[in-house]
Amino acid sequence: MNGTVRYLLLALLLLIAQGALDNYVNLSVYIDIALFLFLILVLPAGTGTVPAMLTAFAVGLLVDVLGNGIPGLTSAALTAAALCRRQILNLTVPKDFSGKDGKASVEDMGISRFSVYSAVFTLIYLLVYILLDNSGIRPFWPNMARLSLSLVINTAITTVLFAASRDSRKR
Repeated sequence: MNGTVRYLLLALLLLIAQGALDNYVNLSVYIDIALFLFLILVLPAGTGTVPAMLTAFAVGLLVDVLGNGIPGLTSAALTAAALCRRQILNLTVPKDFSGKDGKASVEDMGISRFSVYSAVFTLIYLLVYILLDNSGIRPFWPNMARLSLSLVINTAITTVLFAASRDSRKR
């Protein structure tokens, strides 16, 4: 299947699942599940910062519309995280690592490197999201609990999605 069609199908499925999670599942006030982060994480390494930010904004806007949160909150946080995506990728992929086209790619990463890449990206997203969501009103420790739990859960989810997508590509 063509890479673009595959990506759009994955985006559609993850956005529908995210909408269902936002509207029908309430795990805790301390857990924010963000399936859509995977869509930005697996963008090709050659994708520039501006196209990644535009994609992140569009995905965030769709999540805001499908979910029941504050309009623009997810868009802002995901766009801020996409701003740092390339730098995070450059830090997590070794300099001598190169894909088929001579450039580092997410597809050729191992699971451990992807976990680090995902954790840093998710941390930036959650920091911006939580700071914008509470606007400094909630105390520090509940925010840290929310950040920590959400970071661990979202990193695990994106790593499992990556491992599953890698296995399906090998077949």
